[in-house]
Amino acid sequence: MTKPHTPIRPLWLCRACTAPWPCPIARLTLLREYADDRVALLVYLGGMLHDAAGELHILHPDDGPTKR
Repeated sequence: MTKPHTPIRPLWLCRACTAPWPCPIARLTLLREYADDRVALLVYLGGMLHDAAGELHILHPDDGPTKR
């Protein structure tokens, strides 16, 4: 049984191949899964981006943008 190409949170690495998520296989899977509803795909990915930004900022607070 293979692991799904889903994110390990809060690291945002692929559970199956440890590449940054979404890995190439996850991208293809999502495109196939949402082939008939691209708007739903964008909403889903937007939510995931929001979650990732918050979680990665907690793990790496000094890696964010700097104020000038």
